[in-house]
Amino acid sequence: MLNRKIVRLVSFTLFMGATYSGCGTKVESHEIKEYRVALASSDSKFKPIIKSLVSDYNSKVGFRAMEFVDSVDQANSRIVITEGLEKRDGKVGWGQWFVETERNGLDLPGSAVEKTSTYSFEAEFDADFVKSNSDIQNGVIPDELAKLWAHEIGHGFLLDHHPDERNVMYYDIAGEKDFSKYWPEIRKFFGR
Repeated sequence: MLNRKIVRLVSFTLFMGATYSGCGTKVESHEIKEYRVALASSDSKFKPIIKSLVSDYNSKVGFRAMEFVDSVDQANSRIVITEGLEKRDGKVGWGQWFVETERNGLDLPGSAVEKTSTYSFEAEFDADFVKSNSDIQNGVIPDELAKLWAHEIGHGFLLDHHPDERNVMYYDIAGEKDFSKYWPEIRKFFGR
């Protein structure tokens, strides 16, 4: 399953403030949104494609939302390329977010508890779809692949499907998509 190694980088640790739970226990909550993405595939021809998608995404959102790493051992999030995904599941991609929460301390009156939530994701893409849409020329990602990537990574960043068929988070990525609400939602998720 997903590698759960956690590297806590201060730049992506967001302090969420102090809250109080029952009996006067002070709870300090922290969120770690430090996405280190690796390709979980033995087929290395997909690596430059995924690196380009990560770089393009970061450029469009305006900050480093994720970092591509060479090894699954270094990653907390992974990209899977699957032969026959569309035939098997009837879709060309899927994305899933994960939140691992760790609590330190006891819920006793007057005590302090630290709660740390670490976010990660897994996204899977159909190999034939990626191959047929991977002609990256002069750094420009083909539209169909860029839309699918943004949609599935959006799920990785906790976005649900959107009812507006023009929104990139609509159930189907076919047709023209509007990103005007998407990028602000991603920035909001990261507290930017």
